[in-house]
Amino acid sequence: MKLFINRHKILLSKTIILMGYGISIPGLWIMRHNPEVFQLSWVFTTLSFVIVLIFHKPYTVPFTLSILTVGIIGWTVEAIGTNTGIIFGGYTYGNSLGPKLLNTPIAMMINWMISTYLVVMVLKPIIINKWRLAFAGASLMVLYDILLEPVAIRLFMWSWKTGTPPLQNYIAWFIISFPLIALLSRQAKNASNPLSIMLFACQMIFFAILNVMIGLFNM
Repeated sequence: MKLFINRHKILLSKTIILMGYGISIPGLWIMRHNPEVFQLSWVFTTLSFVIVLIFHKPYTVPFTLSILTVGIIGWTVEAIGTNTGIIFGGYTYGNSLGPKLLNTPIAMMINWMISTYLVVMVLKPIIINKWRLAFAGASLMVLYDILLEPVAIRLFMWSWKTGTPPLQNYIAWFIISFPLIALLSRQAKNASNPLSIMLFACQMIFFAILNVMIGLFNM
């Protein structure tokens, strides 16, 4: 059994991720009137990130410090934002993202790390220049947030005082993402990961489908 897992660990990991996202779409629809179930979303996101990091090569001290820096800065910005409203606009976190510190889910650290990491790993094979990669990556992060917002609001991850995200939110996402992507791309320049593109595609498709379900079927 151990030999089988070692030989097919990439395939098994991809299967786990695909099954997780595949089951989540009908599952969220069926359980849409039971908000407490939505708390599983941050657990699966964390599990996916752990699985992906297992296959990251090579691990270096600068890379490890960089991705931790991304998480810490991302969480700190979110904490300042939700407690003051001066960065993204006025918003409040719900209970779907798990335990909080300073009114900010600790899971937001994972969210910033996984989204920044996946964007870097997807773009770096096709964009060599660090600053162009940072610009393209920050733009992709904004697109990701556009897809994420309606789903996050519906799953009680957070809510906006204005009802919908203000333009300020997307501008802030770009400005904050730019240096974080530049930092991580420098330390992941020679890195590889056989799962990163697949997980990024799963996330984008997942949120796109849920947006359609919200818009057409009032999920």
